[in-house]
Amino acid sequence: MTIPNNLLQQQVRRLDELMAISKQRYIDAGGDPRHTPSGLKGDDYLTDSERKEALQLARIIFNEDYIHSYLPTKHQPN
Repeated sequence: MTIPNNLLQQQVRRLDELMAISKQRYIDAGGDPRHTPSGLKGDDYLTDSERKEALQLARIIFNEDYIHSYLPTKHQPN
């Protein structure tokens, strides 16, 4: 099943927004702006509902079709 392009773009923007929120909270808490938090629960600076939303979006965006289309390009010789 494919996702309409405009819906996929909205989902990608929302995931990017959640990651920016996480990064800003990390910096506000005294984290090094040149690094990112590990992304593990408790070190991702997201609320439980934001974390759940981010995981759902990631599963939609990076589905099997995406992975299968990415892998062949990753293993091509330079």
